[in-house]
Amino acid sequence: MIEKELKLLVVDDNEEIRYLIRMTFKRQPNVKVFEAINAQEGLKHFYEYLPDIVLSDLIMDGEMGGLDLCRQIKASDNKCPVILFSGKGEQNIIDLGMKAGADMYKLKPFSPTELINIVRELAI
Repeated sequence: MIEKELKLLVVDDNEEIRYLIRMTFKRQPNVKVFEAINAQEGLKHFYEYLPDIVLSDLIMDGEMGGLDLCRQIKASDNKCPVILFSGKGEQNIIDLGMKAGADMYKLKPFSPTELINIVRELAI
């Protein structure tokens, strides 16, 4: 269980992924989940809700992708951890995510328990 109160922003154009993450944290009473369907909306929500952690897909529809979102979040004064996730596991893609400032890069699919543990670890 996650002990401290957390605001989690999930940015993904896939409704099923957002649903999985939302349901994963539904049983965590101290976690409030905000959702965005693309990186542009994610950036708007980032400044609006000031989340403690951002989970973002790497590739999304729209003008921006997860790398752009991560770079802009990391360029702000906010110290918010960003976890990028994708079905793409090639080392050069992972390296791009880490160079953009991601605190972690996870491959899809991931287990709900693994996700809770990652968020708990980064929330300390």
